[in-house]
Amino acid sequence: MGAMIKDSTTLDIVVQLNKRFDSDALAEMVELQREFGVFSLRHSLQQSFALLGIVPADWSERRRWYKFLEFLKTYSSDLSNVNGHDRVIKAFQDNLESEKPLPISIVCHAAADDPRVTVSEGRPVVFSLDTHVMVSIPTTPGREARKQAAETARVRRVEKRSKK
Repeated sequence: MGAMIKDSTTLDIVVQLNKRFDSDALAEMVELQREFGVFSLRHSLQQSFALLGIVPADWSERRRWYKFLEFLKTYSSDLSNVNGHDRVIKAFQDNLESEKPLPISIVCHAAADDPRVTVSEGRPVVFSLDTHVMVSIPTTPGREARKQAAETARVRRVEKRSKK
């Protein structure tokens, strides 16, 4: 996420998502899913999250957030032939439509360790006794992403000069 949206915006969005799908809000989200099918492959994550008001307050960051959600289509996932974007939708849909839905937590992991979007069950924080569906998004801190981009650009410039 770091290359596309600010780290502070990422934190804000993760908090919004985790509050919206915690155990206190779960019954409402299950009902919204049942009534409106908020999460399905008929809708993009951008549409679903915008409908739920899970967006950055800053309009320039909102555009970047939407671009990131679209970019998730280029990520792989822990399911073969399912991209990262669709894996997130499937995780929300499957859980909210299940017989015993669990709270959902969005967590981040280092993209260098695993570039895939993954879904598992577990306890997202040490003080929680509840099992959650954990959707983990591969992330590179903004500073590191900018450093990598600058290095890539520098290498390209050097290669271009050496061809002249």
